[in-house]
Amino acid sequence: MNNKNICRLAIIPARGGSVRIKNKNIKIFCGKPIISYSIDSAKKSNLFKKIHVSTDSSKISRVVKNSNLKIDFLRPKLLSNNSTGLFKVCKFVFEKYLSLGEVYDEIWCILPCAPLINKNDLLAASKFLNKNKIKKPLMVISKFRTPIEWALTKLNNKKVKPLNFKNLLIRSQDLKEKYYDAGLFYVFTSKCFKKFDETTVAKNFFGFEISINKAVDIDTMEDWNLAELIYKGTKLIKN
Repeated sequence: MNNKNICRLAIIPARGGSVRIKNKNIKIFCGKPIISYSIDSAKKSNLFKKIHVSTDSSKISRVVKNSNLKIDFLRPKLLSNNSTGLFKVCKFVFEKYLSLGEVYDEIWCILPCAPLINKNDLLAASKFLNKNKIKKPLMVISKFRTPIEWALTKLNNKKVKPLNFKNLLIRSQDLKEKYYDAGLFYVFTSKCFKKFDETTVAKNFFGFEISINKAVDIDTMEDWNLAELIYKGTKLIKN
């Protein structure tokens, strides 16, 4: 299938409640609501026939409309609590569009707090999928900055203990590089998404590697501040 002929749906899941950072999905990041960066990247990539922000929040809906994006339907409250899995939300959206007669070949889940990725990252991932003829799900991965074999556990405020003392004696260059889910975006074929089971997630995904400077998972204000510093620094370099 030619890349240009693939019909894609982008889902940006953005519920109203956020615990650690209040109103995180629409908090101002370097001059505009953080979700706007994900919306703009998706739009500028020209990859998607439909971009849908899945939300239960009227505040988020207003911000999305200001980005000239229509929300076809709101997320039900049943899928808007802390315990609801990301892929359960995306599956609801996918099945809702199916019921409306809209069929998509690929489903992309783009996180709302991913201001460090841009259209080029989305295009590169799409090219990677097409070139390698990947039919399994894709996740964005990045390298751990430090070998995970050197991990310590804190026993109290004064003492730490290595998880494996022998591993501390191994040089970093002698250890195989390890990766983590960067939490930026995921890609599924329609066929795969219909069968997708969250319990087998680790077995199913292919990895698309991205720079560690773009892989900031924003959960705390410390993460937020770091992402802003990186974003501002990138802008300065470009200018």
